[in-house]
Amino acid sequence: MQINIITVSQLTNQIKYTLEKGFASIRVEGEISNFKEHSSGHRYFSIKDSNAQIACTMWKSRNLNFIPKDGMKVIVSGSVTVYPPRGSYQMDVSSMQPLGQGDLYLAFEALKDKLSSQGYFDIAHKKAIPALPMKIGVSTSPTGAAVRDILSTTQRRFPAAEIIFRPTLVQGDGAAEDIAKAIEELNASDADVLIIGRGGGSLEDLWCYNTEIVANAIYNSKKPIISGVGHETDFTISDFVADHRAATPTAAAEMATPITIDKLFSFLDKAEELSERSIRRKINTFSEQIEDLTGTRFTNRMLDRLKIYQQSLDSYEMRMNRKISSHISSLKEKLTRLEAHGSSLHPMRPLDKGFALLYDGNEIINNDSSVFDHNKIKIVRKNEEVEVSIPAKE
Repeated sequence: MQINIITVSQLTNQIKYTLEKGFASIRVEGEISNFKEHSSGHRYFSIKDSNAQIACTMWKSRNLNFIPKDGMKVIVSGSVTVYPPRGSYQMDVSSMQPLGQGDLYLAFEALKDKLSSQGYFDIAHKKAIPALPMKIGVSTSPTGAAVRDILSTTQRRFPAAEIIFRPTLVQGDGAAEDIAKAIEELNASDADVLIIGRGGGSLEDLWCYNTEIVANAIYNSKKPIISGVGHETDFTISDFVADHRAATPTAAAEMATPITIDKLFSFLDKAEELSERSIRRKINTFSEQIEDLTGTRFTNRMLDRLKIYQQSLDSYEMRMNRKISSHISSLKEKLTRLEAHGSSLHPMRPLDKGFALLYDGNEIINNDSSVFDHNKIKIVRKNEEVEVSIPAKE
């Protein structure tokens, strides 16, 4: 008996034909998730309920009379299509009407209204960022792009600042509790300002930053907090409660370093210049007064005394200039030492020397724990990661 063998393309085309013929015109009710509008104008999102979801595409040519947002319930009309390169099916949406708002969106609005009525968002409660923070507390994932953006931006703008990094869960079960705990621990440190955040994601991905436990931790923080959660278009409860909201983690690092190292050096140079000008003006004033006196009927003895005073002023000017130059040089040397010290304290610097971090899932394995207590661990070096299984301890 001969078995008919077909290619992947032939199979996909048969499935495509069957699906597109059977679901040529359908209407589906669901909740919008992970909505994105491409620069081309095309919209990409998913429609989901409690048990399933389906990817959707709505082309730029299809008109919308409302602004879709994650969490909104809608009815979409269109057809089921197959995308052969990935072998996946999706809905080609021709129209979409709002039906209502999903549970997450309603929960977000309810908590937002509750906290607003309790004064959590009041301007009077907001704390200012120090003009020159030397220690910055950071709470985010140790493996995401957010921590790299924060560290690189801080190093570029003000390398003398020390980063106090608290690795944190930013998604999934236990994330909200871990974020609240991280804020509590960073408050106990000597950080001058705190940054909490993560990269972008869907409403579900960012949900731990929309919880009351995190809102309470931010509100009760004794140190100023900058919230840098998601992308510029993402807003969370944390953004409203925090003392300052940054559009991205990178923007949060920029906000935490209001004065760059270049601006600081420029300020010191200008201070030196202004001091020299002030001294020069006073000396010129005294010199003019002395010149006026020399034209009067004072005796030669008085003129000699005035010349002595003038010479003393010149000597005073030289001493002051030396002291100012010495003081400025001392400040610059101190800043240079601080910059070198800050670079040496970079939390990822040990990886440059060949050291590695050990993880069990998202948890760091510290010196108090033996690797034999874990079945599988992840080893993170500077340029590579590997997961290994740990044999039972003999």
